[in-house]
Amino acid sequence: MQRIKIVSIHCVLPDEIDKDEMYLKHQGEKIWPKGSLYHRLDSNDAVKVDLEMAVSEGWVEIELWDFDYLTKNDFLGVFKFKVDATQGIYTNTMELKEKGSTASYIMRWEIL
Repeated sequence: MQRIKIVSIHCVLPDEIDKDEMYLKHQGEKIWPKGSLYHRLDSNDAVKVDLEMAVSEGWVEIELWDFDYLTKNDFLGVFKFKVDATQGIYTNTMELKEKGSTASYIMRWEIL
């Protein structure tokens, strides 16, 4: 197992006009934010995540979701990245999953 840290999430463009209520999932489980349902982000907002976790070497997927009170939550996209033994800080853009969405996010992460 490797240790990684999700450093931050930057919203380039939200899916909704009044901010996204975003949260992160890994392998079907919500991993962030802890203690609340979501974190609101608007265009050019960034949030420090600072979440350490153990993952298997190889390809890792972190999903970005938008919380909705009245309808099904929206699976906006996924960050796909390869974890190996090379320590360092990396940046990945989100691969869009929701049809017709305008969402654009960037994730900074680190192999510890």
